[in-house]
Amino acid sequence: MKRKTGGKVSRRDFLKGAAVGGAALAGGGIPFIARMAHAKAGVIKYGTMHPLTGTYSALGTDQRNATQLAVEEWNAKGGVLGNKIEWVHRDDQLNGAVALRRVKELVEEEKCDFIGGTLSGAISLAINEFANKNKIPYVAYCQSDMVLGTDQGKYGFAFMVIPYSAALATSKYAFENLGKKWFSLTADYRWGHSLLEGWMWQSQQMGGQFLGNVYHPLGATDYSTYLTKIMAANPEVLVMNNLGGDQTAAIKQMSELGLTKKMKIVCTKTAMTTLKECGAAYDENIMGGMTFYWGLKDKYPGAKKFMDTYMKKFGQPIEQDGESGYVATNALFMAMEKAKTVTDKEKIVAAMEGLKYTLTKGPETVRACDHQREQSYLLVRGRGKNAKGWDLADIVAEIPGNSIIMSCEDNAKKLPFSQIKLP
Repeated sequence: MKRKTGGKVSRRDFLKGAAVGGAALAGGGIPFIARMAHAKAGVIKYGTMHPLTGTYSALGTDQRNATQLAVEEWNAKGGVLGNKIEWVHRDDQLNGAVALRRVKELVEEEKCDFIGGTLSGAISLAINEFANKNKIPYVAYCQSDMVLGTDQGKYGFAFMVIPYSAALATSKYAFENLGKKWFSLTADYRWGHSLLEGWMWQSQQMGGQFLGNVYHPLGATDYSTYLTKIMAANPEVLVMNNLGGDQTAAIKQMSELGLTKKMKIVCTKTAMTTLKECGAAYDENIMGGMTFYWGLKDKYPGAKKFMDTYMKKFGQPIEQDGESGYVATNALFMAMEKAKTVTDKEKIVAAMEGLKYTLTKGPETVRACDHQREQSYLLVRGRGKNAKGWDLADIVAEIPGNSIIMSCEDNAKKLPFSQIKLP
């Protein structure tokens, strides 16, 4: 695999994706840290970033809480190889320019030797580039394309699924069980586009009939224009490639118009907060994709232990984005133990490659070739008016990780999705 260790990579994509936070970088290039940080003897400095303010603050708070829990658990058993973990975190505001300032603070001022976090795939690309230029191991918590093509880097590891994996998991289930005629509503930025690419490719493989797509801007509140086009297309399946407030608003307005009873709706990625906010509107005709749902506690002992501890400490179940952070943080410290060092980053990176563990689901691994966590993907169905408390959805399928990830060779070339022509 040709790995990135510096140079110009992904800036075009990042600038496109930075619309997530309404930000663009001023000036040229990702900053390079002239004077590297150095760990204090007996201390591991780990710094993370999360959106703790703004639209996605609930998801960012879950990431922060999960990281805190992982660090506390390791410190409670004596740290890593006898070294205490010191954790600091920053609010990246889901803004690309802010995130880069914060990561520079973590390294230059806080002297962090390892970094993690963020909810935005677009921002993770920029942090990954920064990490590789400065040779700092980085564990991303979000869905990200950073393991694909020239965005791959020696020091970056991704612990949420690749966007196309979410699309492959949900589309395969939909075409086999819900219908072949589909229409999509897609958030107009890189992540939404990546999901649509996955759906379109799978549709070609499984004989799907793509009826059309409408893009909407982030933060849209009125979906009436888009819903008119969807009703005219009359699909069997409506695919929603969006998240958060956008998804919540769209589902509520569709429910008001009775559309949730006329077609199946599949959210390529959904969230527990969306299920909660939609209430009865997120009914049995709506399905959503997730990497983790707290109901897994009834299937996996690791999930039960994790959820029991988390809910006792924070009072409610965790979102998938937080679970990703919990696993990423644990994997980083496991790699240190495996490498038998907390300071030799080259050995720690090497130990992370191919790392095997069982934490919150079944056995998983970090692929050595592209640094991607290989994990399963869930489909949940809303419980609508039967939802009670945090019992918001039923798990209807768990798709194995090895069935929704392309080969190392394909990922290195962004194949086959780079060949998809979006509408």
